[in-house]
Amino acid sequence: MIYDIFSPSQELKSIVKQYVIINSLDGVESLLFLPNGCNFIVFNRGIEGYTKIYTEDDKFSIPKNYSISVKTNKVEKFVLSNKNIAEDITYPVILAELTPIGYYQLFNKEASGLNSSYEELEADTIEKYFKDLYTHDSIEDELNYLNSSLKAIHAAQDNTHLTVYDVIDKIVNSYRFEVTVEKLTEEFGCSRSTMERQFKKVVGLTPKNFIFVSKFCKTALAYIEDECTFKELEYLYSDNSHMNAVFKKFLGVSPSIILNEVANKKIQIYQMQKIKNKTND
Repeated sequence: MIYDIFSPSQELKSIVKQYVIINSLDGVESLLFLPNGCNFIVFNRGIEGYTKIYTEDDKFSIPKNYSISVKTNKVEKFVLSNKNIAEDITYPVILAELTPIGYYQLFNKEASGLNSSYEELEADTIEKYFKDLYTHDSIEDELNYLNSSLKAIHAAQDNTHLTVYDVIDKIVNSYRFEVTVEKLTEEFGCSRSTMERQFKKVVGLTPKNFIFVSKFCKTALAYIEDECTFKELEYLYSDNSHMNAVFKKFLGVSPSIILNEVANKKIQIYQMQKIKNKTND
């Protein structure tokens, strides 16, 4: 798959992680999406297919209309229903990758509802906020339009669950994923059941699952992209055997095999693509 990454406006940084501009789906079935608590708004333009759990048989059909992608704690890949369909798609196709709390912040709906299927955007939402998408002369204009539309959606919500954002900030930036749920509940002064309930509602994952998949994603990228040795990895597991077991749980094979398959271009990792440019605020 040939795609570029663009950052959102500064005002959307807690909601949109980045925009993905797909220019071709050639080779898409070799692309893996590591779990990181995020998901996508898919502004579909003819893609027919499904996302599939890597190494498993679970499939999630992609709606023909604009939709929100499924949220899982497993590695996913994209599969076209017909390999020839890629030639009939109108490009570019734009995706908005949402932060772990982005879906809840935009639509004020429980993210746990995305665990089993895509959610089509309501016709009224498309008409009000996205009817002029794909009518602009440049990608920059398209993304500026999306920035404005998503800011308007967010402004229309009465959303007060920013505590979960603070918890995520602590997990990622203060503890670097090396923290227990018990420690977080002590710091934020709430019970474990309350934290898990709110986290599941807003993020779609429990705090424990979020820490587990996010740590794996960061570790895998450091190992594959930066070719770090085990001792050089910032996000350490207890030993090599532990790291091997985690990689096999997500990818079905050891880290060294994944590294070799990436090097030989047998697979691609979505998160390895760098941001090409920033959109205007």
